[in-house]
Formats: sequence, C-alpha cells, structure tokens
Amino acid sequence: MKCRSLPCVPASAHRPLLGAALVCASVWLAGCATPQATRFHTLMTPPGAAGAEGPAQPARGPAWELLPVSIPAQVDRPQMVVQLADGVLAVVEQERWIAPLADEMQDAVAERLTEVLGVQESSGRSRRERWRVRIDVQRLDSALGRSARLEADWRVRSNEEPQRALRCRTSHEQPVAPGYAGLAAGHRKAVADLAETIAASLRALDAGQSPGCMAPSS
Repeated sequence: MKCRSLPCVPASAHRPLLGAALVCASVWLAGCATPQATRFHTLMTPPGAAGAEGPAQPARGPAWELLPVSIPAQVDRPQMVVQLADGVLAVVEQERWIAPLADEMQDAVAERLTEVLGVQESSGRSRRERWRVRIDVQRLDSALGRSARLEADWRVRSNEEPQRALRCRTSHEQPVAPGYAGLAAGHRKAVADLAETIAASLRALDAGQSPGCMAPSS
C-alpha cells in the first residue's frame, strides 16, 4: 500500500485548528461527565433530632389556626438562593427545597407551635374562639458558611374579637456550618425560634395579657 503525502499546512493555520479541537474536546468531556446529583433540604425537624418530640398530647390550651405564609419572590423558588462571600446572589440548581418554600415554612411553624403549645391546629369550622396566626416573611438570607437569617412580620388575632391582636416584626439569625446542609439546619433553627416567639405571645394574649414585641412593628 502506498502512502500519500499530506499537503503542507502553514504553521499559522494550526492555531485555529488546535483551538477548535480543544473546544470540541471540552464539550465532549462535559457531556461524558457524571451529572451532579440533586440534593433536597427541608425546614421540618428531622425525626430523632435534638428538640424533636412525638405527637402532642391532648391539652387545654389556646386554639389556633395558621394562615398561609407569604415568601419574598426573590427566594420563592425550588432552588436555594445563597449569598456568596462577595455579596453576589447565586441560584444553586443542585441544592433544592423538598417542597414549595411557603409550604415548608407553614408546615415547620405549625409543627413547632403544636409541640410548644401542646395543642393541634384547630379546624376552621370550630366554633370555639381561636387565634389566627399570619406570617409574612420579609427576608430569608442564606450566607453560605456564615449565617441563616429570617425576618418576618407576623400577627396574632382573635377570630371573635379582632381588637384582641398583636402585630410584630422579629428577626432570627443563626450561625451555620459550612455547606448547604448547614445552611438548611440554620434556617430550621430560625424558623423554630420564630414559632416559639409567636407561641409565647399567643399564650399571653389568650391569658388576657398584653405582650409586647421583641422588635418594633413596621
């Protein structure tokens, strides 16, 4: 078999060909790389974790109802939105909440209110006086490796006597361990602190007291 000589290619022509080859190789390698697994996080207390309790025992306590929680549009998405060291916000595709964030927040607060008050959430059909709780989250800041911060407006109001009410804004911040799991744990603790603050005020209102806010309303 005869070998045919290849035409000479000027040295200057090799550079663009090499660059194109490198680009193609990079795309090929990226396509062959194993995709990063998506991890899911929750605001609910994991079973067996410190502070987790079993079902609340029947008790005579203030009847309460938690209305739907509102979340700022900037963070109301499946992916975690984190603040990097330079202050830039990043949407992390592979780190997600297990359920819509507003639902996660409502379920987590309701869980903690039940544990602290010893009373399950009342049905909306109940004729008994109950306290309606509304939470409007103003900020949910996730500083990766630094802190998790929750700031919310919340209101407790009697369904029978609307004038018996309390409206506050409180801020709850927790230092966090490195990584996204640490960030989620920090938010769980901040949400639990918010629920405990609301529970204390709810108890006081139900006892006929006039509790103040931890921070001025706005």
